[in-house]
Amino acid sequence: KFKLSKKRHIILIPVYNDNKSLNKLLQNIDTHLQIIVDFETEIIILDDKSTDEIVLESQKFRNLKKIGILRVKENIGSQKVIAVGLNYLRNVKENFFVTVMDSDGEDNPTEIARMLELALQNTDSVITSNRKSRNDSIFIKILYRIHLLITFLFSFKWITFGNFSSFSSKNIEKILNDNSAWFAFSSSVIKNCKIKRLYAKREKRYFDKSKLGLLKLIEHSIRVNAVFSNRVSLISIFYITVIYLIFAVKSFTFLIILSIILFNILIYLIKFIHSIKSFEDYSNLIDSYQIV
Repeated sequence: KFKLSKKRHIILIPVYNDNKSLNKLLQNIDTHLQIIVDFETEIIILDDKSTDEIVLESQKFRNLKKIGILRVKENIGSQKVIAVGLNYLRNVKENFFVTVMDSDGEDNPTEIARMLELALQNTDSVITSNRKSRNDSIFIKILYRIHLLITFLFSFKWITFGNFSSFSSKNIEKILNDNSAWFAFSSSVIKNCKIKRLYAKREKRYFDKSKLGLLKLIEHSIRVNAVFSNRVSLISIFYITVIYLIFAVKSFTFLIILSIILFNILIYLIKFIHSIKSFEDYSNLIDSYQIV
C-alpha cells in the first residue's frame, strides 16, 4: 500500500452522454481506493450539457464518500469544461490534490495511486500520464504521430499526454494562466507548469468505439498548437525563410510554404472563435452544482 498523508483529493471527470462508462469508471475508482491509505477522495463530474440524464449507481460505492455534478449551461467540449471545473476549484481555500481523467475507460484508475504518490513528492509539478501505446486503428495512430511531430516542429514541445494527470492545487493558477487551458489542457500544462512524466498503456474504452476521427484530430491538433501561437508564428517565419533561401520558389516549395501559412491562419481563426477573456466568463458558464 502507498503510505500517503491524509489529504483531500478531488477527481475531475468530464462527461458527455456517457453514463454507462461513467458508472463503470466510478466503480473501478471506488475499488482502487482501497489501496490509497488515509486519503479522502471525492468526485466532481463535469457534465458538458449531456442530453442523456446522468444516473449514478451510488449504492455500489464503498470508498467514495462524496460525488458532485457540476453542470454547464451549454455543450462546450471536454477541454473547456475541464477549465471551468478547475476555475471552480480556485475558490477552495485549503490545499488539496486534483486528478483529471476521462470517463471512457482509456485512463486506468490503477495509475492514480502512483501519480498521487509522485504529486505528493513534487507539489510544484503536474504529474502526467504519457501514452506508451494507443488502442486505435493504424490510420489514426499514424495521424496521431504526424500531429505529435507537427506540434514538436512548430512549438518544440513533445506532448504525449492528454487529460490524465495529478497535481497539487497550488498548480491550478498556473494551469489557468493566460487561458491556455480553454484551448487544450495538455498544452496549458506543458506551457505553464513543470511536469513529471509517468508512462502507462492507453486502455481500451469500456463501451463503444472512439469518436476520434480525421476532422476531430485536425481540430485537436490546431487547438493544441494555438496555445503556442506566437512561437508557432516565429518558427513558421524561420522555416519559410530557410525553404525560400535554399530552394527558391518551386512548385513543391510553394505548396509547403502555402501549407505553413494556412496552418497559421487556422490557428488564429481557432483562437478568435474560441477566445475567452476572464475567469468570470468561466463562472458564468456554470448552471448548477449538486451533491448526489
